[in-house]
Parts: sequence; C-alpha cells; structure tokens
Amino acid sequence: MAQDHQTVKVGFSVTNHYSDKIRPRGRELLSAYLESLEKSCKYPFEVFIVDNQSKDRLDESTLPDHYHYYYVEDQSKGGLTHAWNTGIRKAFDHGCDIVFNTNEDLTFNDSINNFVDAISNHEDSDVALYGPMSDGVSTYHQKATEAGDNILVETTNDAWDNRPGYALNGFFYGLTKEMYERFRYDEKNLFNTEKWCSWNGQEIEIHDRCWPLGMRSFIAQGCFVPHIKLKDWQHFRSC
Repeated sequence: MAQDHQTVKVGFSVTNHYSDKIRPRGRELLSAYLESLEKSCKYPFEVFIVDNQSKDRLDESTLPDHYHYYYVEDQSKGGLTHAWNTGIRKAFDHGCDIVFNTNEDLTFNDSINNFVDAISNHEDSDVALYGPMSDGVSTYHQKATEAGDNILVETTNDAWDNRPGYALNGFFYGLTKEMYERFRYDEKNLFNTEKWCSWNGQEIEIHDRCWPLGMRSFIAQGCFVPHIKLKDWQHFRSC
C-alpha cells in the first residue's frame, strides 16, 4: 500500500445500541469512544456510526461533518454482522483507504496511530486482516496491558488453542480497500450474510472462507486498545 501519511484516509465503523433492557450504557460508551478517538487519532478520519435499532435515534444535526449516521430499523433481520457489513461498506464508499471495524465498548489512545502506520507501510496489506493488542480479549496471543514494539506479527488460523478460525479476535478488525474487494462475501458485504453468523461466529466465517484464498492475518503489537468486553450483544439472540 505504502502511501504518504498525509494522504491516508481512515474510516472508523462503530456499531452502537442503546436500550434500557439490553445496553443501557450504549450512548455513554459511544461518547467515550468518540471522545478518545478525537483526542488520539492524528490522521484524517471519518466516523461511521451504525445504530443497531436503539430505542431513540441520535440527533444527526449535532454530529460533526466527518461523522455519518445510519439507523438499522430491525436488528433481528441481520444481527450484529449486518451492522458490521454496513459500516465497512459505507466507509469504503466514502473513499477511506483503511477501515477499522469496531463496537462502541472500547476507547483509543495515541497507539492507534501506530496501527495506521503499520498497515500503511505493509507490503501485503492487500491480502491482510489486522487486529490490535488488548486487555479485554480471550485470545491470549492478542492479550496485553500496553502497546509493544510497532511491528506486525503474523498469526495462524488456529493460533488460539488450536481452534480453527481464531487467528484474530473479532472485536476490532483493520483492513484496506484492496483486501475488502478481494475477500468480501458478495458485492456489498465483507462477512457472510447467512443467519447462522448474524450474531457471532464472524471470526470463524471469514478465516475459514478466506484463508484458502490467500488471506493472511497480523497482530499490530504497537497498538493497544482498552476493551470493556461487554457481552450484551449475546443477549439479543434471545430477545
């Protein structure tokens, strides 16, 4: 990829949900997410908020110009995966070179710039999926309490306890437009749109489908992302 850093445009896709029953802290989490991002990211960026059927819509008139807001009327039709697919697609449609797919239960620090640096300078970014280090992941090969050296470490498809499909934890993925166009599930979606992986299983789906096609996965050890690791999303399946 190797671009002049001033020309790299970054997109942050963030899925959000607020409701009294499922995720009462949803808006609070989103505010903390956005505040930390504004303070930390030194690159030109845009934010793509995918609201997965919250009880109330955000007032779009109060959002900055570099924020985009999409409201999902019925999350039961596509689950969390539909929201992810929507945010990623919208970000690339708006001309982003690198997209980070996230939920709102995390915050940022200056090391997010190391992540952008690493992807921008990686010669294999057209076939790579990336993840950061974090304190809120069960995949121990990504577990840390702070950022390390700003290097990329390649991981295997069974890196977590020999479980196929767990090269990277799905809480935070980074990818380039070239990777998206090469490995997307269909014309519009990176992830499989079938019902079985609408709420979970995205990590397994994308790795099992794309590794045989030449996709590779890397951990950006120079980026540390605090993650609260709420499990509210899991409750949607039974509500």
